[in-house]
Amino acid sequence: MSPSAQSKPNQTPQLLASLADELEHAGALCDRLEMLVTQLVRASRGETLEIALHEAQTVDVLTQHLAALATFTRRLSTQSQVGGEYDLSDAIAGVTLGDLAMRLAQVTREAEALVASESGDLDLF
Repeated sequence: MSPSAQSKPNQTPQLLASLADELEHAGALCDRLEMLVTQLVRASRGETLEIALHEAQTVDVLTQHLAALATFTRRLSTQSQVGGEYDLSDAIAGVTLGDLAMRLAQVTREAEALVASESGDLDLF
C-alpha cells in the first residue's frame, strides 16, 4: 500500500464523516427511486398491484436502512477518540431500526469479547 493510501489515525473521523455523507447520498437516490416506484404502483392495475406495493415498501425499508447507517457512522465521526476507541453503544443508540441496531450490537459484543480475550482477561462462564 502506498504511503498516501494508508490511513492515519487522525483521519478516521473525516473518513467516517465522508462515509456518512455517501450513505446519505445513497439514501437520497433511494428516495427518488421510491417516488418512481410509487408512481408505478399508482399506475398499476389488477393483480400486479400487490407485488408493486410490496416492492415500494422494500425501497422504503432500504431508504430507512441507509439513513440509520448514516446516523450510526455520523455519530462515530463526531466522537472524540480516547485511545483510538469509539463508544459504539452511543452510536448504536442513534439507530432507530431495531433489527439493524441488534446486528450492530452483536458485532460490538463480538469485538469486545475479542479484545478481552486478546488482553488476557479471565472469562468466566
